[in-house]
Amino acid sequence: MANASVALATARTFLNDDNAELWSDAILIPKLQEAHRELQAKLWREDSPAIREESTAITVAIGIKTLGASLPADLITPISLMETTVAGTAWIDMTEVQYIDATIAATATLIYWCWREGVISFLGSTAARDVKVLYRKLITLPTVAGSAIGITFGELYIAARTAAFAAGSVGNKDSYDALTQMANNNLGDIIAINRGR
Repeated sequence: MANASVALATARTFLNDDNAELWSDAILIPKLQEAHRELQAKLWREDSPAIREESTAITVAIGIKTLGASLPADLITPISLMETTVAGTAWIDMTEVQYIDATIAATATLIYWCWREGVISFLGSTAARDVKVLYRKLITLPTVAGSAIGITFGELYIAARTAAFAAGSVGNKDSYDALTQMANNNLGDIIAINRGR
């Protein structure tokens, strides 16, 4: 998997600045980060496994009604949850609801979950449970040239889009349009490589 230096060098080639006389890493990295965010959003929309993850088992103690601090650090939004007994192996799907009805009595299983304001909520249960979260994850943004891109062949989109942002920032609309089209032309291949729809 390529690192940001590949995308930066390619972007400079598109900008006819191979020697980095005008477009240094420091100037291009914010543009590369925006291109990276765009690509993540596009992969998300295409349901690519590249932006999905499954947590390890998280133990929910008796009566606990939320997961906040226990959530994975790279979680953007949960997709689904499963539960089992502590250290169990028979995972069962939980049901997502719009809100937790506090009038329902707790049982030995959690059954329902709700996602609101960055917290997963439950009814609570009368027995400790292990929970796994299938979720959409944030791929770490590159911050320096040596940072990993984290998306297989992502540099094909990111380089052209970074160059487009650079060209657009100096008012070169024709180059912006051409480079944006190049990035979009590469997008289908990246989605297929990362097994999206």
